[in-house]
Amino acid sequence: MLKFLQSSAILGILTAMFFTAQVFAQLDGNPENLCRNGFFPRESKEYKLARITGKKAEKIYFYGDERDDCPGGQNCRQKSYLIPGDEIIVSRSFGDFACSWFQPRKGSETVGWIKLENLEWIQTNQNPAEKDWLGEWLFYDNSIEISKAKKPDLLAITGNATWKGLGDNIHVGELDESAKPSGNKLKLGENETGEYACKVSMLLLGKYLIVSDNLNCGGVNVSFSGVYQKKPRK
Repeated sequence: MLKFLQSSAILGILTAMFFTAQVFAQLDGNPENLCRNGFFPRESKEYKLARITGKKAEKIYFYGDERDDCPGGQNCRQKSYLIPGDEIIVSRSFGDFACSWFQPRKGSETVGWIKLENLEWIQTNQNPAEKDWLGEWLFYDNSIEISKAKKPDLLAITGNATWKGLGDNIHVGELDESAKPSGNKLKLGENETGEYACKVSMLLLGKYLIVSDNLNCGGVNVSFSGVYQKKPRK
């Protein structure tokens, strides 16, 4: 494993530089060390899959962003940890750390900084087959259904998103459009020019569908942004 990490050191540095350039052009105003659930699906155009490496049963901890000296400062280490073999999504890097999303088989995700030295990059299909897109994708109460459209090469995308406030205060959003994938990316509303046009970007990364929108796809606080997984077939 160490041999692999050494041979890929240059690639890791280039990847880190690329991630950093991507994020700060998109989310101006956020601290550079910020790594949190809500921003994660919208803070990069290129995401990578990685596998946690280390000694058998070693605990690879997450690091937070609560203070200016995090994630590398003292007392930034969190209680949450991963073990070798776990798979994560990486949005970008900051210093010696990668902003990482871990999605367990059941339960909520964990997002935070993981040391780059504990990552082994996983190659993913940049040109997935049509069947890889098809199905119902879920992220909490949000759902996106992708099916074949009537026109060849197009996919039909429908979706529902919900934001629940206090009491009966509920806002909703909907998607209903056809589009053609470009590699592992799919964009909705790309040609819309209205000030409040709904625009959505989707990236198929292994078994994950990373979705980001411009916050114009429903009522106040409604967003389709998230990391979706396909609903298992019964």
